Amino acid sequence: MDPRIRAYLLSSLSDEIDARAAIALDVRTQWVYDRGREFYWTISRVLRQLRGALSLSPTPAAAPPLWMTGGASASAGERLLIDVTPTRRHDIKTGIQRVVREVAAAAGGEGRGLPVFIEGGVLRRVAQDGVATEPVDIAPGDKLLLLDAGWVHVDEYPPVIDMARARGAEIVVCLYDLFPIAYAAAFPPNLQRNFRVWYETVVLQADHVCAISNCVARDYLDRSGPRREGQRVGAFTLGSDFAHVDGAATARAQAIAAAGRPMFLSVGSLACTKGQAQTLLAFESLWARGVDAAFVVVGRAGWGTIALAQRLRRHPEHGKRLFWFDDAGDAELRYLYGAARAVICASFAEGFGLPLVEAGRAGAPIIASDIAIFHEVAGDAPAYFPLFDTAALAARIEAAIDAPREATAVAAVSWKEATHGFLALVDS
Repeated sequence: MDPRIRAYLLSSLSDEIDARAAIALDVRTQWVYDRGREFYWTISRVLRQLRGALSLSPTPAAAPPLWMTGGASASAGERLLIDVTPTRRHDIKTGIQRVVREVAAAAGGEGRGLPVFIEGGVLRRVAQDGVATEPVDIAPGDKLLLLDAGWVHVDEYPPVIDMARARGAEIVVCLYDLFPIAYAAAFPPNLQRNFRVWYETVVLQADHVCAISNCVARDYLDRSGPRREGQRVGAFTLGSDFAHVDGAATARAQAIAAAGRPMFLSVGSLACTKGQAQTLLAFESLWARGVDAAFVVVGRAGWGTIALAQRLRRHPEHGKRLFWFDDAGDAELRYLYGAARAVICASFAEGFGLPLVEAGRAGAPIIASDIAIFHEVAGDAPAYFPLFDTAALAARIEAAIDAPREATAVAAVSWKEATHGFLALVDS
């Protein structure tokens, strides 16, 4: 591991320990909290099993969302059964879930993809009435595409995968990254365990591994060791448009743009791998020198980010020149891309970097850390800065303030085009 990354992870871990210690609960309260959490998860599991037994949808919606439909014209033995289990259960708008929704919608629109999910130990799809669910009768020649973050529910997959294999289906897995293995210190123990089980029992044993970038594919081939005999490994690219987004931006986003100061945007779940803390340091140095610019962070709190979340919420500039939207919708995000002076991607590790291509499509300049995956995705278009060099990042921000807003030439394909490429890879 790069010594700079190791030092950064240790520093982030130290900050997180300090933050947790500051809000530590007394022993009795902690015991009640732990029992309450166990009760919640027990009830949630029982309810999921009851839904499966009664074939009920977990939501009362009269019709399924677009990404849960499609594939009706595909014949048994030719279908791509797209697993969307985690996203259907709790769509919290992560980057992975954007991929799931967009690919499922585009593949379904082609009459090829059939979204499926696990419920009660059975592989199911949403019935035509949009409420009931029906079991999927897997046929020889079908392909089960594990597109979602299956490691979240890793223990539910082995019986379904075994059944699919027994019925002659091919197992295809989408690989987003190997970070819980490569940078284990950045992830909680339960996620590390689940991901490693997923990696060893699902990814290594899949018939076909489809990585979201060449960097991820190379990392997998370098680390994998023994794999399923004949396993195929390839890479595809991700889309960049917001084709299915309706509605206007919120008043809060419009107010930031109307304030008149240049606004910079960071997109992605809070995570030490994504560099939001370093970007905040760069802005603090600029604000201290009287530079008037706004910094907007869009993304939900991720694992190990209590310290960073506290810094954002308690910062003297919060609500003035610093904004954190942990609940932004797609319409709001699209507006912010269009209004940003530049989009900042300060990650030390990414599987792809969706904000790069989304910013490129919106015509926003990009400031990015100098890492291999960003060069693969965006080429020479971004203004790069050396990894973990806060002063260099601040200089890039200041230069963007002084320069006219000019779009960067990032090759950004639509989700429909990206899905076409993905389907070609799956069929290769």
